[in-house]
Amino acid sequence: MMNHEELVDLVVEEAIRNGAEDVAALGSLQKTRMVRFYNNKISVIKAWRNSGISIMIGLKERKFVSSFNEISPEKLIGSVKELIKLGEKSKPNYDYVPLPKGPFNYIERDHKEDLAYLSGKDLVEYAEIAIERALKEGAKRVAGTLICNSEDIALKTSANVFVKDNTSSLETFVRAFVEKESSGQGISCSTTLKNFKPEIAGLEAAKIAKMTKNPKTFQSGRYNVIFGPCIFANLMNNVMEAASAFNVDAGLSFLNNEIGSNIASPNFTIVDDGTAKDGLNSRIFDDEGTPTKRTIVIGHGKLKNLLHNTSTAKKFKTYSTGNAGWISPSAWNIIIENGAYEENELFKELKNGLYITNNWYTRFQDYRNGDFSTVCRDGIFEIKNGEIITSVKNIRISDNFPRILKSIGAISNNRYWIRWWEVATPTLTPYALVKDIGITKSVF
Repeated sequence: MMNHEELVDLVVEEAIRNGAEDVAALGSLQKTRMVRFYNNKISVIKAWRNSGISIMIGLKERKFVSSFNEISPEKLIGSVKELIKLGEKSKPNYDYVPLPKGPFNYIERDHKEDLAYLSGKDLVEYAEIAIERALKEGAKRVAGTLICNSEDIALKTSANVFVKDNTSSLETFVRAFVEKESSGQGISCSTTLKNFKPEIAGLEAAKIAKMTKNPKTFQSGRYNVIFGPCIFANLMNNVMEAASAFNVDAGLSFLNNEIGSNIASPNFTIVDDGTAKDGLNSRIFDDEGTPTKRTIVIGHGKLKNLLHNTSTAKKFKTYSTGNAGWISPSAWNIIIENGAYEENELFKELKNGLYITNNWYTRFQDYRNGDFSTVCRDGIFEIKNGEIITSVKNIRISDNFPRILKSIGAISNNRYWIRWWEVATPTLTPYALVKDIGITKSVF
């Protein structure tokens, strides 16, 4: 049976033989082990392998893409022929750009630890460490997921590119409960075993849950807020989606016509870095074969760059940032520059307001203007004179991203990697104090 590296070569050769002018084939082999826990006990242990091939074909100023999980050579050959027939009937894309010509010089990342050797027994032990630490801290019930993921990736293009990479990571998110309305979440994720701390995730989840006992309803209004890492990472994922040049061009971004403008607080810098040594999503090449790199999106408040592939770069008269996506460019690892404040100093700086630890269901009412709302969950706390006085429930944030970016005040000096289902792109984030946030009541 052919492996994914041999199959991408087969796809490219077959597509060229059938008349394609541009071809890219991205093959992957993903190995995943998962441990799920519920009510303080291990409930599910699973392991699976996923393999797939994604194909982009360019023909007479037409571009079409498809993905396949059925990757036998015969099926792929038939699929390539069918794609070319379908593509010939489609309308030309006058923004079409050929694939970038290789070969390229790729910078190897300094350190890559392959975590695929970890057994199911190892992962169960790490999950039990998280559970035990949360219970020791005072949690009554603990639930969550621990995942070990490794992936081998190969890209072949008709533009003289053939490149491989591999990634692996350990991730856990822990939910702890003390009472019905008292919950907290903790996260640990890392590309190395040394930096994976399930006990810290359990501790953080339980600490928040204990503090959330007997939450009270809260008055709608505008408040200064400290965002914890989970919620700030979620919000910054949305900022980086708005920085995709495809979304700007499609009218789905609040960053249209803003390059060079001061759009955020001068103490705020956010970058994408596909080469980050400890980035969970680091890769040395994008889907077109362009080397990935570090790109400053907002630097000290000024919008410096959007994220580009070759097609959007042509439209915007610039260069690819190594963020392809054959259709839409996207971030690899989001990194927010740290500030000067210790976390306890942020609360003194806040004086009076709210501390929000987590959220979900972030939804836009207007992508172009950046109007959105998101439901706050787990620990939400009222702060007076720099101290937590009570916990709060049933609130949502209803505000506007451009206004929030300009209202970012103090930022913590410690940062944390966050990835879970509400934070799809790994984000290295601090705590952040943001002024004058709109708070409304939630039905959740």
